[in-house]
Amino acid sequence: MTGSPSTLSLFKPQELRRKAHDILQRLSGGELPSIRVVPEKMDGALLSVLETTRETYPDFQIPPYGVWRDFEFGGLDRWAALATARDFETAEEMLASAADLAVVTAFMKTRHPSDWVFEESMSGVSATGSRASALAAFQMFAAGSFSSDMSDPYRVDAATLIRFDLEELASALQWDIVRDKALLVEMQRYLKRLGEALSLRPDLFCEGDATRPGLLAVKRAGDSEGVVDAERLLDNLLETLAPVWDGGAVSGDVSLGDSFALLRPEKAAETGGSDDIVPFHTAAQEMVYSMVEPFAWAGFEVAGLDLLTAPADAAHVALFVETGVLEILPAEAVEDGETSIDRTVALRAAAIALSDRLADRLREELEASAEQLPLTCILEGGTARAGARLLEQSAEKGKNLGQYLDPGDVFWLPFGQ
Repeated sequence: MTGSPSTLSLFKPQELRRKAHDILQRLSGGELPSIRVVPEKMDGALLSVLETTRETYPDFQIPPYGVWRDFEFGGLDRWAALATARDFETAEEMLASAADLAVVTAFMKTRHPSDWVFEESMSGVSATGSRASALAAFQMFAAGSFSSDMSDPYRVDAATLIRFDLEELASALQWDIVRDKALLVEMQRYLKRLGEALSLRPDLFCEGDATRPGLLAVKRAGDSEGVVDAERLLDNLLETLAPVWDGGAVSGDVSLGDSFALLRPEKAAETGGSDDIVPFHTAAQEMVYSMVEPFAWAGFEVAGLDLLTAPADAAHVALFVETGVLEILPAEAVEDGETSIDRTVALRAAAIALSDRLADRLREELEASAEQLPLTCILEGGTARAGARLLEQSAEKGKNLGQYLDPGDVFWLPFGQ
């Protein structure tokens, strides 16, 4: 990836963490009057996460965060059934297939029809929100919808992504082709751009005639000595896919993907008009988190996961808003010059920094070290689940929060449906 050192830093999770904590400090100082931080409410957030973790994983044997728990919704281990049926001949074949699925599932967590309920055809299980997106992606994967080789259906080929038929997509997602046509066209374009982006990086995603997202995992496993570097994986994904996530911040001619600027008038005066860009990279980080288990199944460890952050998603914002740690003040509190984007960026950044603080509190409560209770397990066992539950308790609250998080006309962020 080329660019200035300051631009390249915006593809690093360390920069996101630094900026998230800086923004939380600025919020605590009243810099953005529409959001108030109430640190004494952290006990409520901690209790919510503890209760959720103990209920879901009473033995505290918590798996890593990622898309795989979505595939176990309703008590069905869909991947295990699929992998058994496929009977992969080698660990490499399994790794490529599982990584294909992980990447395309995280990628497809986008905007969707506001009343969408996805019903899985085989089980009859129904799901909404991001879980609906995950189950839809899995069902498409299991049906061979992403494959260009029907003798090997459980794969994602760039050529198939590029030429998806709109009617086929509507049927697979269970979206109405008339009422939801605008969203379907966006999804068709979005998948096409994914296929094109993969094809432009044969060094990362191609092997022979095949171009697949999961081949990145195979390549990184092949040039490792049993330990794959999480930061390198993230860098490879971002240098390829950041331009696909258009609508975010841009630095010169470099598209920064899921990155947005928090720009207050006094900040502009200090910086000469340059934007204070916060590089969230939520989908890309979820892709890395979701590759941990496939690598483990293939006999590889992923190192450096502690550099990644909590996702800047609706569930994590909801956790801190609904427990009162973050208070969104009424419209009359908004000062001249403060924009809705300022509030969106600040809420997402604050959720990341507060998740770090909550992780420290949780480890202290449980007398566990960061090695014994890493962030990925805290996300899976507690924060992501607790936040999602709070959202599910009230559709109206979820809708209102989505409006606060909506950065505008950005299809690939699942806010504001």
